[in-house]
Amino acid sequence: MRNFVIITATSVALSSATVAYAQTQNPLPKASDVLVRYGDDVEGWTVYANQTRGDCLIVRQDGPSAVQMGVTANQEVGYLGVFTKVDIGLKNGNTSDIFVSLDGHLYKGVATSSTGELKGGYSGGYILTDDPNFKRDVAKKYQMTVFPETKGTFIVDLEGTFKAMAVGRKCLKH
Repeated sequence: MRNFVIITATSVALSSATVAYAQTQNPLPKASDVLVRYGDDVEGWTVYANQTRGDCLIVRQDGPSAVQMGVTANQEVGYLGVFTKVDIGLKNGNTSDIFVSLDGHLYKGVATSSTGELKGGYSGGYILTDDPNFKRDVAKKYQMTVFPETKGTFIVDLEGTFKAMAVGRKCLKH
Protein backbone atom coordinates (compact mmCIF):
# COMPACT_ATOMS: atom_id res chain seq x y z
CA MET A 1 0.00 0.00 0.00
CA ARG A 2 1.35 3.44 -0.90
CA ASN A 3 1.57 6.13 1.69
CA PHE A 4 -0.89 8.98 1.47
CA VAL A 5 -1.85 12.50 2.46
CA ILE A 6 -5.07 13.89 3.93
CA ILE A 7 -7.69 14.49 1.32
CA THR A 8 -11.05 16.09 0.95
CA ALA A 9 -13.48 14.11 -1.16
CA THR A 10 -17.09 14.70 -1.86
CA SER A 11 -19.54 13.55 -4.43
CA VAL A 12 -19.74 15.38 -7.74
CA ALA A 13 -21.87 18.20 -6.32
CA LEU A 14 -20.88 19.96 -3.11
CA SER A 15 -23.62 21.48 -1.03
CA SER A 16 -23.33 25.19 -0.32
CA ALA A 17 -23.13 24.43 3.41
CA THR A 18 -20.15 22.15 2.84
CA VAL A 19 -18.39 24.67 0.63
CA ALA A 20 -19.04 27.52 3.07
CA TYR A 21 -17.67 25.49 5.97
CA ALA A 22 -14.64 24.38 3.97
CA GLN A 23 -13.72 27.95 3.19
CA THR A 24 -13.86 29.16 6.78
CA GLN A 25 -12.63 26.37 9.07
CA ASN A 26 -10.38 23.32 9.17
CA PRO A 27 -12.47 20.46 10.63
CA LEU A 28 -9.50 18.62 12.14
CA PRO A 29 -8.94 18.72 15.90
CA LYS A 30 -6.31 21.23 17.00
CA ALA A 31 -3.15 20.09 18.76
CA SER A 32 -4.43 21.87 21.89
CA ASP A 33 -7.77 19.94 21.92
CA VAL A 34 -8.23 17.45 24.76
CA LEU A 35 -8.88 14.01 23.23
CA VAL A 36 -9.98 11.17 25.53
CA ARG A 37 -10.28 7.54 24.43
CA TYR A 38 -13.89 6.41 24.18
CA GLY A 39 -14.16 2.69 24.99
CA ASP A 40 -11.97 -0.04 23.53
CA ASP A 41 -10.42 -0.04 20.06
CA VAL A 42 -12.74 -1.32 17.33
CA GLU A 43 -11.04 -3.49 14.69
CA GLY A 44 -7.92 -1.33 14.59
CA TRP A 45 -9.75 2.00 15.00
CA THR A 46 -9.54 4.18 18.12
CA VAL A 47 -12.52 6.35 19.04
CA TYR A 48 -11.84 9.66 20.77
CA ALA A 49 -14.15 12.13 22.49
CA ASN A 50 -12.90 15.66 21.85
CA GLN A 51 -13.65 17.34 25.17
CA THR A 52 -12.64 20.74 23.84
CA ARG A 53 -15.10 20.81 20.93
CA GLY A 54 -17.70 18.38 22.27
CA ASP A 55 -17.54 15.99 19.31
CA CYS A 56 -15.96 12.63 18.51
CA LEU A 57 -13.62 11.15 15.91
CA ILE A 58 -12.23 7.79 14.86
CA VAL A 59 -8.55 7.22 14.00
CA ARG A 60 -6.57 4.37 12.47
CA GLN A 61 -2.79 4.29 12.02
CA ASP A 62 -1.16 1.99 9.47
CA GLY A 63 2.63 2.31 9.26
CA PRO A 64 3.55 5.85 8.23
CA SER A 65 -0.08 6.65 7.36
CA ALA A 66 -3.19 7.53 9.34
CA VAL A 67 -6.90 7.96 8.62
CA GLN A 68 -9.25 10.11 10.70
CA MET A 69 -13.02 10.58 10.44
CA GLY A 70 -15.39 12.81 12.32
CA VAL A 71 -17.83 15.67 11.97
CA THR A 72 -17.39 19.41 11.75
CA ALA A 73 -17.83 21.46 14.93
CA ASN A 74 -21.50 22.11 14.06
CA GLN A 75 -21.93 18.35 13.38
CA GLU A 76 -23.64 19.06 10.04
CA VAL A 77 -20.87 17.82 7.74
CA GLY A 78 -18.62 14.77 7.99
CA TYR A 79 -14.91 14.73 7.17
CA LEU A 80 -12.40 12.07 6.19
CA GLY A 81 -8.73 12.89 6.72
CA VAL A 82 -5.82 10.92 5.29
CA PHE A 83 -2.29 11.65 6.50
CA THR A 84 1.22 10.42 5.89
CA LYS A 85 4.79 11.08 6.88
CA VAL A 86 5.78 10.73 3.20
CA ASP A 87 5.83 13.68 0.78
CA ILE A 88 3.22 13.27 -1.98
CA GLY A 89 3.54 16.74 -3.39
CA LEU A 90 0.83 18.76 -1.63
CA LYS A 91 1.96 22.13 -0.31
CA ASN A 92 0.58 23.59 2.92
CA GLY A 93 -2.76 25.31 2.36
CA ASN A 94 -2.97 24.43 -1.35
CA THR A 95 -5.92 22.60 -2.86
CA SER A 96 -6.22 20.33 -5.89
CA ASP A 97 -8.81 17.98 -7.40
CA ILE A 98 -8.91 14.42 -6.20
CA PHE A 99 -10.89 11.38 -7.24
CA VAL A 100 -11.80 8.56 -4.89
CA SER A 101 -13.03 5.14 -5.93
CA LEU A 102 -14.92 2.94 -3.49
CA ASP A 103 -15.60 -0.41 -5.16
CA GLY A 104 -16.14 1.28 -8.52
CA HIS A 105 -18.18 4.20 -7.20
CA LEU A 106 -16.25 7.32 -8.19
CA TYR A 107 -16.36 10.54 -6.17
CA LYS A 108 -14.70 13.84 -6.99
CA GLY A 109 -13.42 16.09 -4.27
CA VAL A 110 -10.77 18.58 -3.29
CA ALA A 111 -7.49 17.74 -1.57
CA THR A 112 -6.52 20.36 0.98
CA SER A 113 -3.10 19.96 2.50
CA SER A 114 -2.38 20.47 6.18
CA THR A 115 1.16 20.47 7.52
CA GLY A 116 2.88 21.93 10.53
CA GLU A 117 -0.24 21.72 12.70
CA LEU A 118 -0.34 17.91 12.88
CA LYS A 119 1.36 15.85 15.59
CA GLY A 120 3.97 13.22 14.79
CA GLY A 121 5.27 14.74 11.57
CA TYR A 122 2.16 13.92 9.53
CA SER A 123 0.87 15.99 6.65
CA GLY A 124 -2.18 15.51 4.51
CA GLY A 125 -5.65 16.71 3.64
CA TYR A 126 -9.30 16.12 4.44
CA ILE A 127 -12.60 15.42 2.72
CA LEU A 128 -15.77 17.29 3.64
CA THR A 129 -19.06 15.71 2.62
CA ASP A 130 -22.72 15.53 3.43
CA ASP A 131 -23.33 12.94 0.68
CA PRO A 132 -25.04 9.88 2.24
CA ASN A 133 -23.80 7.66 -0.63
CA PHE A 134 -20.18 8.55 0.11
CA LYS A 135 -20.66 7.96 3.84
CA ARG A 136 -22.32 4.60 3.16
CA ASP A 137 -19.55 3.52 0.79
CA VAL A 138 -16.82 4.49 3.28
CA ALA A 139 -18.62 2.51 5.99
CA LYS A 140 -19.30 -0.61 3.89
CA LYS A 141 -16.24 -0.95 1.61
CA TYR A 142 -12.87 -2.39 2.58
CA GLN A 143 -10.61 -0.28 0.36
CA MET A 144 -10.58 3.22 -1.01
CA THR A 145 -8.41 4.06 -4.00
CA VAL A 146 -7.30 7.67 -4.13
CA PHE A 147 -6.22 9.44 -7.32
CA PRO A 148 -4.71 12.80 -6.30
CA GLU A 149 -3.81 15.44 -8.85
CA THR A 150 -0.32 15.54 -7.30
CA LYS A 151 1.96 12.48 -6.98
CA GLY A 152 0.71 8.90 -7.28
CA THR A 153 -2.32 6.77 -6.57
CA PHE A 154 -2.69 5.05 -3.21
CA ILE A 155 -5.04 2.67 -1.42
CA VAL A 156 -6.58 3.31 1.99
CA ASP A 157 -7.50 0.27 4.12
CA LEU A 158 -11.05 0.71 5.47
CA GLU A 159 -11.34 -2.58 7.37
CA GLY A 160 -13.49 -2.17 10.49
CA THR A 161 -14.80 1.25 9.45
CA PHE A 162 -18.50 0.30 9.71
CA LYS A 163 -18.21 -0.76 13.36
CA ALA A 164 -15.91 2.12 14.28
CA MET A 165 -18.32 4.65 12.74
CA ALA A 166 -21.16 3.13 14.81
CA VAL A 167 -19.16 3.59 18.02
CA GLY A 168 -18.28 7.14 16.89
CA ARG A 169 -22.00 7.94 16.49
CA LYS A 170 -22.65 6.50 19.97
CA CYS A 171 -19.88 8.73 21.33
CA LEU A 172 -21.51 11.79 19.74
CA LYS A 173 -24.75 11.09 21.64
CA HIS A 174 -22.96 11.17 25.03
